[in-house]
Amino acid sequence: MTAAAPAVRLTAVDGGVCRLTYLAGAAPHRAPVALLHGMFTDRRFWLSDKGIGLAAYLATAGHPVYILQRRGLSDSPRSRVRCGLDEHLYHDVPALAARILAEQARAATWIGHSFGGVLAARAVAEVLPEDAVAGLVLIASQFECGKRLLDWPGNLLTRAITALAGRLPARLVGLGPVDEPAAAVHDACTWVETGRRAPILKQSLSRITVPVLAISGAADRVDPTPGCRRFVAHMRSRELTFIHAARHSGLARDYDHAGVVVSHDARREIWPRITTWLDAPRA
Repeated sequence: MTAAAPAVRLTAVDGGVCRLTYLAGAAPHRAPVALLHGMFTDRRFWLSDKGIGLAAYLATAGHPVYILQRRGLSDSPRSRVRCGLDEHLYHDVPALAARILAEQARAATWIGHSFGGVLAARAVAEVLPEDAVAGLVLIASQFECGKRLLDWPGNLLTRAITALAGRLPARLVGLGPVDEPAAAVHDACTWVETGRRAPILKQSLSRITVPVLAISGAADRVDPTPGCRRFVAHMRSRELTFIHAARHSGLARDYDHAGVVVSHDARREIWPRITTWLDAPRA
């Protein structure tokens, strides 16, 4: 357990503001990590208000940890500019990468869950300089399977609800604990729809050559394993490790979408696998 870390404001070049949480790594000091959460949640997915979570575990293992909470969510600082996924990708994530390089003088491994993994992968492929990226950890991340309410024609309903409410009321419809800004929902629909029908996103992913760890839960119905395998298959990583979190792989359970990170079994079985991969020597 780690004491709740104070909030820091991260301001991007367009004036957008994110909430940044930093946990100093315990000795011996290891490489920094940056955590990007998925949709319908926030920084608490990685670190609860009681100081429990994968972020605290990584910090205890020696990794300086940066948790970037997207603009426009829950208790993020108020932003007067657009709060979409595009802005997070092209402005906020590069601002964090520059901060990590300035403070740590070494590249970070970027860790994303669900759509946070899609964000992390696109950032590595499209906007981050090579010296800012040591590796990529993708947990339950993909865009090609399921997600009917983000793909056409289902996204017509999603866009309509969001337009009427001014946000996607995730808590009301049972999607998660955090409502999403309209701009983020619009971008998510566009990413999924165009990603499936046009080659641009897949071609972008092919530029990823850094080491990649991908983890998929066998019981995940949100981002199922076939989609997660297809996601990393687009990459040209020089080192790719895929963990299928399932009983037949020797684990205690078939992990679901959130449980692959947020569960007692994940603390015991999944978190140590992540730190082992992070600390493995590489050329």
